[in-house]
Amino acid sequence: MSTVTIEQLVALNDEIASLVRGGMPLELGLRELGEDSAGALSQITQALASRMSKGATLAEALDGERQRLPPSYRVVVEAGIRSGRLSAALEAISNYARELIELRRQISLALVYPLIVVMLAYVLFVVFVADVVARLHETYEVFRIRMPWMLTVIARATEWAAEWWWVFPLAMVALVAWWAMTGGARVLAFSGISQPLAWVPYVGRICRQFRYANFAELLALMIEHEVPLPEGLRLAADATGDAQLRRAGRNLADAVERGSLPADLSGRRHGFPPFLYWVLSCGQSGEGLVRLLRHAATVYRRQSSNLSRWFRTLFPFTVAMVIGGGVTALYGLTLIGPLAQFWRDLGLP
Repeated sequence: MSTVTIEQLVALNDEIASLVRGGMPLELGLRELGEDSAGALSQITQALASRMSKGATLAEALDGERQRLPPSYRVVVEAGIRSGRLSAALEAISNYARELIELRRQISLALVYPLIVVMLAYVLFVVFVADVVARLHETYEVFRIRMPWMLTVIARATEWAAEWWWVFPLAMVALVAWWAMTGGARVLAFSGISQPLAWVPYVGRICRQFRYANFAELLALMIEHEVPLPEGLRLAADATGDAQLRRAGRNLADAVERGSLPADLSGRRHGFPPFLYWVLSCGQSGEGLVRLLRHAATVYRRQSSNLSRWFRTLFPFTVAMVIGGGVTALYGLTLIGPLAQFWRDLGLP
């Protein structure tokens, strides 16, 4: 079964949103998209069109593709249908997915130069530094000078590299392949070892802000269309795909049903950011709560956009300095350090 990439998910999502806004039959539009597409996108659109032509709803048709689509996507569709604003819910998920695509692209481009520097330094280390170290080792023995610890360590490293030189290039190829393979639609889940984006500093914070914004916007849509608050909390939290936010939404929904909200409004220990938790627990309802939720969505979306802009500006420079500069400095030290130590040892009485 072909894996759906995040780019293909955006294409599918945009097609469904366009058909909903235009009032066109979904099965016909999806069938046309499948005929014009290839690979996993063609397969999934044809499967959805086939199920819907047999009477299945969009949510039911998507449920049959749970192996290729992130679980949160079906919940977004369900929440959008319940709120009566499916196109708005789909637009929110498209914006979030496009942000992840842009972040991955920026990170990939920023890593190209440092990886080239790393590979070049490794080749020079294996080919050139190993020869220099071997000659220095012989020179120390000729002059009967005690071998310094630095040269001993480098000599052992060069011996290992001479025998196992293929390990590092193979690891680099595996790393690049892993990065390419993790660009599927399930990157929206943004958790686990299979999602390297979550390891990059600040990217997790950017995505959390987007998720808070999507949660608030989707909940506002459902409350506006008279979906009960506990049900809306559960659906909006599940639609984010965030495990912590999902638990927080369900716990708060249970508390609302019991009529026993916690007295502490800080929000942190409840799984929500403080401002969003205050909005949810301040006692507002109806239009008042909808206005506050949309204001919160605007705030979190603006914060995410600002963080993303700073990240895209600083990340390439930082990576080039840390990885490229660090590797270059390390290579220089392994080459010049033993030579400097040798000249120093020759000058000693």
